[in-house]
Amino acid sequence: MNNFLFKALASINAILAVIILAGSTLSAGAAAAAQGGPGMFVIGALFGAIGGIVAASLVCGTIAFLTLVERHLSVLAAAAKSGNA
Repeated sequence: MNNFLFKALASINAILAVIILAGSTLSAGAAAAAQGGPGMFVIGALFGAIGGIVAASLVCGTIAFLTLVERHLSVLAAAAKSGNA
């Protein structure tokens, strides 16, 4: 069951990164357009995309690192199990 959950988390991780990036881009663009007019949407979207890349890297990178550690631990556990048998 744990293996299934980690595989599901790894799959959802990519979708989460896209959602974070799209959300930050659109929200920063909309906020800039609301304050500075429609021409500011592109500038706000660029800054939002940069912030979204940083946020997605931190969040999804941490999740990817944890799933990678879990994969290595499962390989080690399988090797130890087969070595003891």
